[in-house]
Amino acid sequence: MKKIILLYGFNKFQTEQVKKAVVMLNYEVKTVEKEQYGWLLGELIGEYDVAESHDENLEIPGRMMVVSGVAENEIANIFAVLRSATEKLTYHKAVVTPTNMNWTSARLFMEVDSEYREIKRRQRLRR
Repeated sequence: MKKIILLYGFNKFQTEQVKKAVVMLNYEVKTVEKEQYGWLLGELIGEYDVAESHDENLEIPGRMMVVSGVAENEIANIFAVLRSATEKLTYHKAVVTPTNMNWTSARLFMEVDSEYREIKRRQRLRR
């Protein structure tokens, strides 16, 4: 898989911060437009041909960063680098996998958001 970082809901300044942070790691940074939220992740990262039609009415109610092409042993490092570049932002993070490559961006956001909410719920219960 190609080394690509997909950004959802990031403004131009935030996108530039991410680009600067990963320039030495050879990641391409792409901003995903609202019209592309119905595309499969595989299409967005160039692994699949782009389909002729997509659902154009999908929403992502927040920021999300999706990393493609990262080796399993590099995941913590890349997210540490990205966290330092985006320290004041809150956003969901995900890695492209063979399974979610067939998901739309909107579906991925829903899955990651659900996991995030469950983690937060468990943290509150432990207190």
